Amino acid sequence: MKKTINEVAKLAGVSKATVSRVINDSKPVNPDKREKVLKAIKELEFRPNPVARGLVHKKSGLIGVLIPDITNPFFAEIVRGIEGVIQAYQFNIVLCHTFHNHEKELEHLQMLHEKYVDGIVFMTSKVTEAHQKFFTESKLPVTFVNRRCSDLNSYSVDINNYQAAFEITSFFLKRGHRKIALIRAPLTDKTSGYERFKGYQDALKSYQLLMDDNLVLRSNFKIENTYKTVRSFLERGHQATAMVATSDLMAIGAIKALTDHGHRVPEDVEVSGFDDIPMATYYSPSITTVRQPILEMGKTAGKMLIAKMGGHPILEKNIILPHTVIFRKSTLISPVSEV
Repeated sequence: MKKTINEVAKLAGVSKATVSRVINDSKPVNPDKREKVLKAIKELEFRPNPVARGLVHKKSGLIGVLIPDITNPFFAEIVRGIEGVIQAYQFNIVLCHTFHNHEKELEHLQMLHEKYVDGIVFMTSKVTEAHQKFFTESKLPVTFVNRRCSDLNSYSVDINNYQAAFEITSFFLKRGHRKIALIRAPLTDKTSGYERFKGYQDALKSYQLLMDDNLVLRSNFKIENTYKTVRSFLERGHQATAMVATSDLMAIGAIKALTDHGHRVPEDVEVSGFDDIPMATYYSPSITTVRQPILEMGKTAGKMLIAKMGGHPILEKNIILPHTVIFRKSTLISPVSEV
């Protein structure tokens, strides 16, 4: 059975308050009494309650990580990277799934604050004034992933989403495609939504092409939602020779809709994705995509947060990691060889 602080006090022959002072190192304790307490703790194999210690020290050894969609492999890989770093510093993760719901995000943030988490890694589709107010008032160290917030004294790690979307769209343009559809996220999402949309739009402009609103399909990062969106696009009689999806899950939904409608991928319509989640390699056809260094993004976020919590300076507050276009069988360009 779990031992209590009262049992430690009884065995050591001291008061409960003295045991508490030794455990939390909150006030000086007579060396002889300290030795008796430590001996009793060892003999009873007593483990202090981390929540109680957190109440004393206003620290918990916990890092809050908020993600919008636990089913998306992109976020799972980010969390794996964060955890690999922070565990080396004896921290643990409290993982919160927010369902892309801003009110739920704020509820989770308040809960984490009440549990005295030592820092937060935050992933959201939009940083609102309410988010900014929380971080300003709570003074909790925070690192953003796949997001930036210039109004806060915060750190962030991301890729150049604009440039990546510009490059993948230009890839199709250089090969003669002119009916290029974009499957985009909501534009309220400043990076995955707006910046990727602008990259697509400006790539068209660089070829003196006006953007056709019929070729811009709004979806989210769900396979099923994108499937319905692309299926509706095709059933209304619209056509595209290439599709730029702003996530790999979107690309999978698009490919399924195209093949169900009788189109061959890539012979009739070429499709690209974004992220390079593991499924992009093993889906059929395997997906040409913009590879984000997902695991490295998580590791970098963890390192930045550890540095900030420890009061160590970081020369670069907003880190932009490199991206790569990976060619596979969803486009007609010869795919790279992969293990």
